[in-house]
Amino acid sequence: MGKYQQEWKQMLQKEEAFKDWQIRPSGGDLLIRVPEDTDMDVLKMQFSDLIGPIAPLIKSAKATLKFYVGNTNEADFIFTLN
Repeated sequence: MGKYQQEWKQMLQKEEAFKDWQIRPSGGDLLIRVPEDTDMDVLKMQFSDLIGPIAPLIKSAKATLKFYVGNTNEADFIFTLN
């Protein structure tokens, strides 16, 4: 796991708002499983606003990172951070 990816994982896991999220690395990306009762359409629209405040706290060199987000074993959407 790359340092940038690792920092994102750690920061997301520290946030109280994401305490029910299961976050794990996969290659150079992050797989995020949210609770089954999550409204995935709303989460997809609000995802950048939710993780945006964390971005300035990441100290590692920026790299492209994909977040595969879903409430089942398959991703409902992919968010790419450049």
